[in-house]
Amino acid sequence: MIKYEEFSAFGYLTQKTADFFLFRNFYMFVLTGLIIWNMGYKYNKEDILAIGYDLLRKNGYHHVGINEVLQASGLPKGSFYNFFKSKEEFAAQVIDNYGLATKNWIEEYFSHEGTPLALIKSFYKNLIDLNEKDDFSSGCLLNNMSNEIGRTNDNLAQKTDANFESWIKVLSKVIEEGQQLGEIRSDYTAKELAEFLHTGIYGTFSRMKVKRSRDFMDKWYDMTMDFISDSR
Repeated sequence: MIKYEEFSAFGYLTQKTADFFLFRNFYMFVLTGLIIWNMGYKYNKEDILAIGYDLLRKNGYHHVGINEVLQASGLPKGSFYNFFKSKEEFAAQVIDNYGLATKNWIEEYFSHEGTPLALIKSFYKNLIDLNEKDDFSSGCLLNNMSNEIGRTNDNLAQKTDANFESWIKVLSKVIEEGQQLGEIRSDYTAKELAEFLHTGIYGTFSRMKVKRSRDFMDKWYDMTMDFISDSR
């Protein structure tokens, strides 16, 4: 039979033990939070995604491993897995990040003053100029990913297609405005013309890389702008 004094001592020790573990758990919680906060401060996720965009666009999905990302970003391997579960998830987030940023850029570009057809001509001329400044080496991330993994990785293919569709939606609205003004042909739907435009420029990117020249892009530009214009 436990005496009252023994019971009180046992209860006291039990409470002390509970207090100790409570304090330890609280301390570990705070320490972990500080580590994560410091890691997030030192290694910004957006910066890592930007590095991933540059690597994937220039080298391709299959030629970029996690080690290349770590070397380019200075990120420890353990920290990489705090941000991303796998290389595929990393690539998926790079695609989404790039897709959204490009969509916002397209929307901002077409918010400038000018008629729809004039803005479309300016937009695609600008894309050609940007690829020339890039030494015809990279093209578009979504186009590159479509060609490389479109039939081998359903998850990344769906991500790529969804982002491409978000761009087409923006372009379709601009084309529709041009059709209503009578400056863009209306015997095709706005979406059909948007797909024709943007998949067309993608085709020239492939020729651009092997020829290292803007000639095919300029020819595409002249023929395409003539085709979509309402000449009636």
